[in-house]
Amino acid sequence: TSDAAGIDLIVMEKGTADPYQDKVLRASQGSVFHIPVITADLKTFIADFNGPVYGTALENAQPYKEIASQDIFALLLGNEGEGVNKALLNETSQNLTIPIYGKAESLNVAIAGSILLYHLKG
Repeated sequence: TSDAAGIDLIVMEKGTADPYQDKVLRASQGSVFHIPVITADLKTFIADFNGPVYGTALENAQPYKEIASQDIFALLLGNEGEGVNKALLNETSQNLTIPIYGKAESLNVAIAGSILLYHLKG
């Protein structure tokens, strides 16, 4: 999705999935070779990033549709069970939420990421 949306870089924190593991390579359909993928400390990355950094959260978050699309941004996505680390959410420019109108408890992180990437990239 990052490749299709025209994203320039994927930053992964240590301990996340290996982007070159067989299953990940197959799932990416080769996109992992089109975008630089780095591992970095996300707190340091956020501090050094020259643009808005959006986190995904259920609390203290603004509906994503209220944010205009832009050329430069970073988006933090957490795992589906725990979400984004609370300490990192405290470092973002703004945290975003995607409204759920039905009875579902949550969205799959890949789906949520897709919605947000396409909205923000505009």
